[in-house]
Amino acid sequence: MRNVTHGTGKMNMKHLICAFLLLSMLLLALPAQQAEAQLPRDVQDMFEGMLDDLDDDLRAKFEQAIENETATVEFTVEEFLRFRDDPINPFEGLDRIDVKEGGGNIALKFELPSIRNRKILPFERQELQHLAGFDSIVKPLIPSVVAIMSDNRQIALGTVVDDNGYIVTKASEVNQRKYLKVVTSDAKDHEAKVVFENEENDIAIIKVESTLQPINWNRSAETSAGQFILLPAPNGKVYSMGTYSVAPRTTKTGKQARLGVDPDEVPGGVMVSEILPNTSAYLAGLINGDIITSIDGDPIRSVSQLVNAIRKNAPGDTIRIEYLRNGVANTTKAILDSFDISGDRAKRYKMMSRLGAIPSRRADNFPSVFQHDAPLFPEQCGGPVVDLDGKIIGINIARNGRAATYAIPLENVQRLVQEFLREAVAVRE
Repeated sequence: MRNVTHGTGKMNMKHLICAFLLLSMLLLALPAQQAEAQLPRDVQDMFEGMLDDLDDDLRAKFEQAIENETATVEFTVEEFLRFRDDPINPFEGLDRIDVKEGGGNIALKFELPSIRNRKILPFERQELQHLAGFDSIVKPLIPSVVAIMSDNRQIALGTVVDDNGYIVTKASEVNQRKYLKVVTSDAKDHEAKVVFENEENDIAIIKVESTLQPINWNRSAETSAGQFILLPAPNGKVYSMGTYSVAPRTTKTGKQARLGVDPDEVPGGVMVSEILPNTSAYLAGLINGDIITSIDGDPIRSVSQLVNAIRKNAPGDTIRIEYLRNGVANTTKAILDSFDISGDRAKRYKMMSRLGAIPSRRADNFPSVFQHDAPLFPEQCGGPVVDLDGKIIGINIARNGRAATYAIPLENVQRLVQEFLREAVAVRE
């Protein structure tokens, strides 16, 4: 067994605008007997996020690491090479391990900078004192927001939807748990069980044998891009704030909007370093060297902003692009085309979306969701999204990436709940 140490590094790569940059990490190759049984939650989330896309052998390796609560995974040389070259692999530095020397298995200890423990600075929107100023808005909703626990760990939030103890939450976080416990805002524990699932929307309804205060379905609100939204926690606090970004749309896998440029960040905008032939950018008249400064009036100063601006749209949508050419301001319109996301491309896209966030294990492929930018962790999905008038507009269903959280519109949740309750009554009768 080899003992090799690898430091953090950042890959210098260009990507099309559909891509994100890779997440930096620290890799340590060490003998298996030196591995400690300790698995940080950020690393566990990353492991769990890869499982569905790995082959059977590699998936078994990471499932075993999760079960044993260790960040160390041991590979044969052949397994290591498969994982290193798999597009779903989000970790850097593996190419620096020389697999030709010494022979034997390779044990890697994975470490990530902690996103959960990142210090929030005073000027940031998520600063605690700033959020505390909105607590009074969400206070009437707090009895309807619960924490869902399994093995003494929060796995989701839930939203009470009926006074008979029915609670809506995220199905993929609760449906394979042996034991579920609901903690209400008064700090009382309630055993719970899953009584309904809708796989398409990743919605589950769980039930506790207690009378709870449901949300007010009549307090839904009109929404528009740019309005502020709040995310309440069961403790009566606002834990996150953001803006409503994109109106309800499907995110089912398949066609995704594309502009068709290879971008580089420069002062004042994003420069087009290459244009793919016969794409939207080409037909709109953009050329190499143009600097994109805004899309639909939103300033563009980074590649990630360009990516997000395109992702807000669907294939066939028309966008307005402001750009500089030789220092002269110009404007053009582009009709976005599309490309298929499947196979290795889908894996690559999913991997790069992890930049600066911990996405939900089921983070996409929903029939109708709206998008906002309030940050949250996977275990905070299932709770309500509230406007500044205290009206619920939806239920958080997935953390998709650094600047994207998906929520199911409240009217869609209400429809699913009503269908379930009608069937439940019919069965009892």
